[in-house]
Amino acid sequence: MSEKIKLAIVGCGGMAGAHLTGYENLVKNGYDKFEIVAVCDTNQKNAKGFVKRLGQSADMNPTPYATVEAMLKAQDIDAADICTPHAFHHTAAIPCLKKGVDVMVEKPVGITVRATKKMMKAAEKSGAMIATAEQVRRCLPPRAIEWAINKKKMIGKPRFFSMEVMGVMPFDWKKYALAWRAVKLLTGGGQIFDGGVHFCDMMLHVFGPVEEAYCVLTSQHDATVSAPTLGKRKVDVEDTWLATLRFESGLIGNWSWSCTGYGHEVQSGVYYGEKGSFKDRQNWMHAFQLGADLKLKSGKEVPYEDIQKRYLKQLSKRRKDQLFPYGLTDGISNECWDFVEAIAKGRAPEVDVHAGMKAKCLSFALYESATCGKPVKPADVESGKVRAYQRPIDEYWKI
Repeated sequence: MSEKIKLAIVGCGGMAGAHLTGYENLVKNGYDKFEIVAVCDTNQKNAKGFVKRLGQSADMNPTPYATVEAMLKAQDIDAADICTPHAFHHTAAIPCLKKGVDVMVEKPVGITVRATKKMMKAAEKSGAMIATAEQVRRCLPPRAIEWAINKKKMIGKPRFFSMEVMGVMPFDWKKYALAWRAVKLLTGGGQIFDGGVHFCDMMLHVFGPVEEAYCVLTSQHDATVSAPTLGKRKVDVEDTWLATLRFESGLIGNWSWSCTGYGHEVQSGVYYGEKGSFKDRQNWMHAFQLGADLKLKSGKEVPYEDIQKRYLKQLSKRRKDQLFPYGLTDGISNECWDFVEAIAKGRAPEVDVHAGMKAKCLSFALYESATCGKPVKPADVESGKVRAYQRPIDEYWKI
């Protein structure tokens, strides 16, 4: 493709703003293979704000649209970056895919497994591509720690881990960015799904497939929200969960979180192996995004900074340019670059829809386990064999 790729951004809220920063970073650093020609949001104030920002930051003048259908009818585009709330991932992506427009869809790539499969079917029929907008694994520190664990075997064979975040984290449900995250019908679930899908992706990326998951959770929020398109709704996403993950490799993981942990706070993520352990510097669900410090069973400690130096030193210039184009080490700039490059070169994206599906099925395995009260295999979630938790969401949106 010799001409610039004509790109649209669908959904002009907070996460789309982060994507926009990624595209702006690429332009500032001399990357010129794309042009943002359209922005789309039912909130035209947001869309026009993107138009103004792009005019100032990148000398681009995209046309604002209120619907994907209107955009596709009026505008010739090659690709669309979908950043809508989860419930509208598939309704925004499928019309694009049917028209042969490649898409990158924000995690979790659809509100349910059925929604993702509908997108995949549309892509298969038209030959269009679906990329997953998963940024965490593309940041420098996670790449370095994955190398340290899997290539250099710094902790030996991984044996078990514990990731716990317990404390009081009040959510301002009056804010739009949080209001739609308060209701399962719009978001698919709470932090297991919203933030947790990043954690799931990294666990699968670093440690391999999960055989089964067991989870108990509670949802005791005492609040109502003005949910977009749904009106007044009770907050029904989880406030606490305790989960155990059993990997095919034999690795066992504890993953727990609460936003109603009163009194003492716990913020800890440690990954143990036969030779030692990595202590994560990240206390959210973006595993290894700030790096991790090594401690060997001999007592020797190795700070993350030393590991990063070793990792960067062994990379060839060509490989560095692939992983960190234009020297950019943030995941969002890199995912935007990878999306455009995949289209331009006719190759698969680094994180495709199948990887996105695996991560979301692990998240859903926790919900399904809590619903049926027993361990659940992510493979059974992906096949559709287990979907009791998702069924009401599918039925409401007629998926």
